[in-house]
Amino acid sequence: MKFYDLVATELPLVLFTTFTQAVVGLIFVYTPAFIKGYKSQNELKNFGLFSFFALFFALLPSIFHLGDITHVFSFLKKLVMFKLNGEWHINYMNNEVMCAGLSLVFALLLYLKANRNFLFLSLIFGLLCIFFMAGAYGSMQASVTTWRFDITLFYFYSSALFLGGIFYHLAFAKDIYEEKMAFLVGLFGIGILITSIVFQTLHLGNVFVAGVINPFDLLNGNYGNFILASAVLIGLAMLLWYFNNYLNKKSKTLALVAFLVAILGVMISRIIFYGLINTHIMH
Repeated sequence: MKFYDLVATELPLVLFTTFTQAVVGLIFVYTPAFIKGYKSQNELKNFGLFSFFALFFALLPSIFHLGDITHVFSFLKKLVMFKLNGEWHINYMNNEVMCAGLSLVFALLLYLKANRNFLFLSLIFGLLCIFFMAGAYGSMQASVTTWRFDITLFYFYSSALFLGGIFYHLAFAKDIYEEKMAFLVGLFGIGILITSIVFQTLHLGNVFVAGVINPFDLLNGNYGNFILASAVLIGLAMLLWYFNNYLNKKSKTLALVAFLVAILGVMISRIIFYGLINTHIMH
């Protein structure tokens, strides 16, 4: 299998995790904006509809990852926890999808009835979705030595903050106070995101695949190239965002370009993240 085959195989997970984190991050930024009074009660309805469709499209790639739609029935039988060899285990992956689905449901309810509690519940289950998302990979760290729960948790949450802030800038920010709030969230997110990538790289330098092979040897230089490309794109997105904040009239086109560049930057780092489970095919 070639490297591009790997990318195609893992693309549903790359799209699902990146887009879901972007939408949850958007809800995270919108919630304090509403609490602070930047957004009115009347605007909740439109936000509920927007976040519902955004989450819906973010979840679509996860269906393709199932391979067979009948796997949904197996998923339903193992919600929350499952028993294996007489012991109970948290089913992180199923809980991840369940929480994403509940966040979707509460977004729809927010549209149907503009109640702030539905906004809070959509946010809570969105944040739980990301926790279980990271836990799904952390639970496999004994066998997949290139993954660590703590690093993955910071990586995923920081991606949500960065993408959520720039998403809010694109779709909902109207005045300078909202722009500053969103930018600060994004700046905080990008700081943790880059730090997470650095710690992930340090971690990879101290583990071996199959007990004998260094991950960097298997990646044949791809890791450095992808991480460099990711860092450049993420930095470029932040610069475009910063520049757009100080234009006399914010450019929607520039905001869209910044958002798309940010998404691409995160996705490139995410491709390597999932590729590390099968680094032996990247010779």
